[in-house]
Amino acid sequence: MDLLKIAQLVTVVLCLAFAIIHYRLRKTHVLHLAFAFFCASSSMHIAYKLTDHYLSPYHHLIGILGFATCSGYWLFSRAFFRKAKPINRHHLLFVGLLGACLILRHLLRFSEKMWLLDTNWLPVLITVLSEAIAIFSSGMLILAFWEGYRVLHNATAIQHKITTIYLSSFMICIVSVMLVAAALPTGFLAGTGRDWLVVFAYTLILTSTHGLIRFRQQRLNLQEKNTEPNLEEEITLASQIQTLLVEEKRFLESSLRVADIARELDVPEYRIRAIMLNSFNAKNFNHYVNQMRIEYAKTLLSAPDKQDWPVLVVGIESGFASAAPFTRAFKEFAGCTPGQYRKQQLATRS
Repeated sequence: MDLLKIAQLVTVVLCLAFAIIHYRLRKTHVLHLAFAFFCASSSMHIAYKLTDHYLSPYHHLIGILGFATCSGYWLFSRAFFRKAKPINRHHLLFVGLLGACLILRHLLRFSEKMWLLDTNWLPVLITVLSEAIAIFSSGMLILAFWEGYRVLHNATAIQHKITTIYLSSFMICIVSVMLVAAALPTGFLAGTGRDWLVVFAYTLILTSTHGLIRFRQQRLNLQEKNTEPNLEEEITLASQIQTLLVEEKRFLESSLRVADIARELDVPEYRIRAIMLNSFNAKNFNHYVNQMRIEYAKTLLSAPDKQDWPVLVVGIESGFASAAPFTRAFKEFAGCTPGQYRKQQLATRS
């Protein structure tokens, strides 16, 4: 195995390692899931390059799995800088459009090589797809840069430092690859030079972004240690949490987590947990939210016009994802099952 293949293999292993690390952290923040998605897709893109001479044309089937490199990094950048609902359905549709173009191009190239297809329209279609992919990919890289730039001037001191590091590392990755490409001899660039550039770019963006995420977490941890609670600020924060959970009925969202509220209010998660203990007398965030859900479920179970609703429907309408956690929480707060509570209410009215 030559030096280039070894470098590509190391890059694949690095991508997969980062993907596993951040996938395990996905519950703490959606940015970890987005970065894991980018890393996994990048590993398949490099694997596609690595197996070019060994598994052709089947390496195109591996390349299909590398459909979210630029788009995956754009999703990460949105999750990194935006607080409330950074990734929505239309963002995923945009990513899916680029992914569909990439997958279709790989399938066409696979078909062309596998069955030696000789048609006039196939090269034209592949060219059109390649141009569309280039436009979409460039656009997503610009959007990824914009996500950092848009918050640069209105950021706090720590956020400003984090954003500056993000933009600097992003520009270093792009500019370095462009400068290296310009410095390489034309003959070398046409041979293995382009593959070396791909390895260099991925290694740079992976390590710099992983380091940036760790730096961000370290700064937040340091802020947590050095910040003394202020009574007035805590009262204001408790009111904001109450507004989100009660007035906006966010407690009815089955996927609601403490990280979602912390991100929306732009405060560390530990402050939300402290409010739960000190202001709301709750064991933790989930305990407080479940308590509100059970009170809401009681109103549904005792409502005369909802007596035909199955218990599962009541649980789902109250913010629970399934019947089992709904029943457990109901027993904890009401001392009986939802079905027993409904029968008690019917007996009381009769």
